[in-house]
Amino acid sequence: MLNILPDEEKKKILTEYRLRLVVVVTFAVGALILANLVLLVPSYILSVAKYNSLSESLATQQSKQGLTGQESSIDAQVLAINKQIKLLQQQNNTGVLSPSDMILRIIERKGTGIKIQGFDYDVTGNIGSVVITGVAADRDSLAQFADTLKGDSAFSNIDLPVSSYVQKVNIDFSIVATLSGGAGKSQ
Repeated sequence: MLNILPDEEKKKILTEYRLRLVVVVTFAVGALILANLVLLVPSYILSVAKYNSLSESLATQQSKQGLTGQESSIDAQVLAINKQIKLLQQQNNTGVLSPSDMILRIIERKGTGIKIQGFDYDVTGNIGSVVITGVAADRDSLAQFADTLKGDSAFSNIDLPVSSYVQKVNIDFSIVATLSGGAGKSQ
């Protein structure tokens, strides 16, 4: 086949062909995108409806069971208790009694007239202290408990305020006991 068109005409035809091709491809891609959107709209609407329905169902179940904010508070309580248990089980290398050993040692030395209500354990560096709070039946049992703690090698200083002896019976007391550095490790 003989091509007798000049080069300028050939270039115009090629440019016109390419423009038509771009227009057709753009139209085809646009039509495909539009068709996909039209076909996906029902699926999207159905998914949103199911999500809303499940959210409402979950909210009603939580309101029936009353679990709206309790899970997070229970989790926080469990974590706090686990930290306290780890603290009590932890063996320290400072030479000071561990909290569990110290508590057992104090409980062994309390008399029948003493009811211990709480402990506040604090270790700063190599110096440990514990605040023992409780109720004593009378002055004699409180004095005997303080003397027993003073005689224990695990404690270097026992501080019982004089104001604890004001009442005769059912005495609320608070004893500050300083733990000795390494003397109290063995019983």
